[in-house]
Amino acid sequence: LLLIFGALLGRAVCAFLCPFGLLQELLHKIPSKKLKKGVWTRRLTVIKYIVLVVMVIALPLYFLMVNGVVTPAFCKWLCPVGTLEGGIPLLLANEGLRSQAGGLFWWKIFLALTVVVGSIFIFRPFCRFVCPLGAIYSFFNRAAVLGVRVDEKKCTHCGACARACKMDVRMVNDRECLRCGRRFTTYEK
Repeated sequence: LLLIFGALLGRAVCAFLCPFGLLQELLHKIPSKKLKKGVWTRRLTVIKYIVLVVMVIALPLYFLMVNGVVTPAFCKWLCPVGTLEGGIPLLLANEGLRSQAGGLFWWKIFLALTVVVGSIFIFRPFCRFVCPLGAIYSFFNRAAVLGVRVDEKKCTHCGACARACKMDVRMVNDRECLRCGRRFTTYEK
């Protein structure tokens, strides 16, 4: 299923189907001084590929070989999504579970709060810098069926669309492009 979505949509999945991406975008609309994108933000995008290799592939394989059981390392130790969308509501609804929330839960709360606060100042920080699913979908971005098509007859190759994009694309349909469909004139400068 992951490969089918990737081949069909690329990172458009991130733009239109991810509830955590939507949450980050809504938080980014809170009026505040925003951190500008730059070389530093583009370089930080490599972190999600490291997370993919280490937390999603290497550690689960290691635990499988050592313990005979796959431990979903990324979900267990790093991903704030389950904590925000499931853990917190579950603890609020069930008083009996609150006493069982331990150090790992509070670590995940810290990570979730970091992403929430970061989202106010940086556009989609989790998606851009951490999300291994976005990293997987990015491999399909150039070849995916759904993509942004540039009318080469009208394009002057001025780079305005890349400069205006909040996701740090270098060009339309590169690995960071979410295929959001926004015209570059609607972006904040």
